[in-house]
Amino acid sequence: MSGPLEGRVAAVTGSGRGLGLAVAEALVERGARVVAHHRSPSKELEALEGRHPGRVEPVGGDLSEEGTAVAIADAAKRFGSFDALVCNAGASTDRLLVRTSIDDWDSVLRNNLRSAFLATKHALRPMMRQRSGRIVYVSSVAAFYGNPGQSAYAAAKAGLSGLSLSVAQEYGPYHVKTAVVAPGMLDTGMAERLSDDQRGRITGRSLGRFEGSTGRTAETVAFLCGPGADNVNATTIHVDGGVKYP
Repeated sequence: MSGPLEGRVAAVTGSGRGLGLAVAEALVERGARVVAHHRSPSKELEALEGRHPGRVEPVGGDLSEEGTAVAIADAAKRFGSFDALVCNAGASTDRLLVRTSIDDWDSVLRNNLRSAFLATKHALRPMMRQRSGRIVYVSSVAAFYGNPGQSAYAAAKAGLSGLSLSVAQEYGPYHVKTAVVAPGMLDTGMAERLSDDQRGRITGRSLGRFEGSTGRTAETVAFLCGPGADNVNATTIHVDGGVKYP
């Protein structure tokens, strides 16, 4: 298979379903070999592996535990390099702040922010050795505009922006580049848990028609992992139809 990512190795966290699965598919279809991390197995990921034998290696585990991040990096090394990391793993517990327990808060930060820290930490060493790398963090419009009932989620996703900017500055001398992708509301299981009022707050503020397609957002992520994004660094790409808040 040839394509703009031919010869490159990428890892996608949280790729068992939803956006992560769509990103993994977009990358492998462009020629990359993909380490597909998942929290739990899925038939969709198994089907992707079956369609692209030898090009997709699933790695299971809780990414808030360091051993899983090490396993992802080791799988990339077996493919021969570690050219791109997409930090997509995440979860949300939607409650008003006064009803959010400490355990809820810690769980959301572990799944969204700690997991990105660990995946990044163990991707950086091989990227430093090869003196090149891309790291893409999947955030959310909630990180920039907030959303009632999602204080923990918004705080965790906002933390990815600081992580991205710091990594870009620390490892720029090794030609490691970062970017944040902030999608609007997508057609995933997480979005299905939002109330009609929450959905209206997000989609009603787009300047044009916004279709929350995981496939279209995955196209943006795949572009950032490829040669066309060589001059894109330390920035955020909003994929939300142009959301504007008063």
